[in-house]
Amino acid sequence: MSTTDPYPSPGATGVTRRWWADPVLARLALSTTTQGLPSPSPSLLAVGHGGRLDIDLRDPRQREFGDYELIEEIGRGGMGCIYRARQRNLGREVAIKLLSAGHRASEALIESLRREAQNAALLQHPNIVVVHEMGEHGGLIFYAMQLVRGRSLSQCLLAEGPMPPRRAATLLRTVAEAVDYAHRLGVLHLDLKPGNILVDTAGAPLVADFGLARRLEQALEVANDGISGTPSYMAPEQAQVEGATLSPATDVWALGAVLYELLTGQPPFCTGDPARTLQLLLRASVRRPSRLHAVPADLEAICLKCLDKDPGQRYASTRALADDLGRYLDGRAVSVRPLNAVQRLGRWAHREPQFALAVALALSTLLLGVTAAVVQWQRAERDAQAVIVRLWQYRREAAARLEGDGDRPAARSQLLQNIREEGDAGRSDLLRVDLLRLQQLRAVGEASKQQVPSRESTGGPAPDSGA
Repeated sequence: MSTTDPYPSPGATGVTRRWWADPVLARLALSTTTQGLPSPSPSLLAVGHGGRLDIDLRDPRQREFGDYELIEEIGRGGMGCIYRARQRNLGREVAIKLLSAGHRASEALIESLRREAQNAALLQHPNIVVVHEMGEHGGLIFYAMQLVRGRSLSQCLLAEGPMPPRRAATLLRTVAEAVDYAHRLGVLHLDLKPGNILVDTAGAPLVADFGLARRLEQALEVANDGISGTPSYMAPEQAQVEGATLSPATDVWALGAVLYELLTGQPPFCTGDPARTLQLLLRASVRRPSRLHAVPADLEAICLKCLDKDPGQRYASTRALADDLGRYLDGRAVSVRPLNAVQRLGRWAHREPQFALAVALALSTLLLGVTAAVVQWQRAERDAQAVIVRLWQYRREAAARLEGDGDRPAARSQLLQNIREEGDAGRSDLLRVDLLRLQQLRAVGEASKQQVPSRESTGGPAPDSGA
């Protein structure tokens, strides 16, 4: 069993006659048939206090509604009331919507119901409530639609509170896809809210209540000519007479407001006074959802993109919104919040864990192989360096032996060869040692050269070793 939230009263449409009184005109409204069974006297359908329709379902005569048997009232609002009914000729249960004003319904209300049924009848989508037929019985205009067994989204929120982020994103993506289908067929909903989204027993959402819907080409031709909708879910352009034209961006705002409430438990602007709510809508900034509840950054960015006061800065279409919600659910970067390379890699690994594991194993194997090769190369380099150092040490020792034998030129040659190689190898520590040793050799050689002339300069005989 499904219910809907109260319906707002539509504005006047200038209709000049009660077209529903003629069954032929009723058939033309949706190219469908009206009830051909005898109609009971309208007096059998009770009118309660204030002229509102009040059918007593305990009375078998009032339960009879042409081919339908009214079973129970499942929803009532300012404009219409909805009954669960059984359609006899097809043996199925449906929902019947009647104007709550009954026989006293104004021409504007009658026209609004007709327009609602026409707009909904254009749409055949698994996530939009299907209109079966429209007709007149006992002087009352009605239309029969799909009976959704479940609850409205507002009832779900009231019972359960905010939804987990992924569940909220999944649900809203489905709704956005359904609304995109309506837009592509030229229908703006203009009253999207949790009360107009039904959730069946399988958890699938269905969009309902096209009472404020407009044909897209008409909405784009003129500025908004009246304030209509539900204040907490209306876009700013809906709240201003002769403001910006209504467009798909208007429904994008409403979807953002629904997402906001799914995530936080309350709509972006909500007070007990509709006028005050409208003032906030036009003047106040939207609080970030994360200030009220834990919300993933990507999903918050999507929500705030929908709720931009400038229609041109919102998502270009509900299709674009649905796509971004899909990216969030797939763990990919959303268009309104680009990721850096590390974040993209992490999300890719989360989306493709098996492939990511295989790549990680392959990279690990490659890394281990490269590491082993590098270790072996470094070890070989160390061994080669040790051999060279030993060679230098051998030359250094050879230079010392040659010096002791008096062969200073050969000693210097060994040290000079060491110095050249140590300089090329960057071994400044060993280079300094050999340079110091070479300087000592040169100093000793210079001293020896000075001692030989000094003896000859004496002019005396060489010392007699035998004296």
